[in-house]
Amino acid sequence: MPGFRQRLPLALAALLVLTQCTASESRPDQLHEKASIQLMTSLPLVWGESASMESILAGQAEPAPIYRYWQQQYDMTAVDSLEHLAEEDPDLVILAQPRAMDPADLADLDAWVRAGGRVIILTDPDLVWPSALPLGDLRRPLVSGLLSPLLGHWGLELVADTENSVDIVLLRLGGHAFATRGVGMFEPVHPDAAAGARCDLNEGGVVARCGIGQGRAVIVADADFLNVALWPEKARRSPQESGAVRFVDSLVQAQNDRKDDQR
Repeated sequence: MPGFRQRLPLALAALLVLTQCTASESRPDQLHEKASIQLMTSLPLVWGESASMESILAGQAEPAPIYRYWQQQYDMTAVDSLEHLAEEDPDLVILAQPRAMDPADLADLDAWVRAGGRVIILTDPDLVWPSALPLGDLRRPLVSGLLSPLLGHWGLELVADTENSVDIVLLRLGGHAFATRGVGMFEPVHPDAAAGARCDLNEGGVVARCGIGQGRAVIVADADFLNVALWPEKARRSPQESGAVRFVDSLVQAQNDRKDDQR
């Protein structure tokens, strides 16, 4: 997929500090009033990788920089279920490599979107997120996205790029550039499978923008770019300097703007 991702030798990764931040990208303080967002994720964003109930209660758990930033910018709530989604009706739902979801949660999300809801989904077919936790530990992030039933219902299939294993790549999406690994892509499935859904594939199939009933979904075939270890040092201290963070901000703003237009 030329033009959308560029494989980089590890020795050149430090040069990303020159490419992840551009003057043309929107600053987070230019966003509208705080959007209410529900986040469901298996990534160690909310409490850190090795957090326990004791460390959380003691105030010793350390959220990831991007989650601290989201808390400042949005009315962000981390959730483990979408059971009450229709009643709570947030402005937006973000699924970032979520754990296996109950069929009821998938059905609730589908119904909510079709009724006018907005969702951003980051689902990675080949997550390369180093972890010190042992294999089998439920706190480890999912290696591969488990949203095939939902994506198939919307007429999409997530596939891995067999040539892109653990290499760091520079991904360019929507005018934003950032480092990541294990990028996948979407392929359309038989149109009859997409009941009331229409998806357009952009950026070489890495991003799908879908109209589903009265609602909208933006789906990205990657989640590794949320890993602060891939960010320049400046962005680790100030997440708004990260091209990855600004990319997500742009998705949030676009989804929220479209919802405001329909009110």
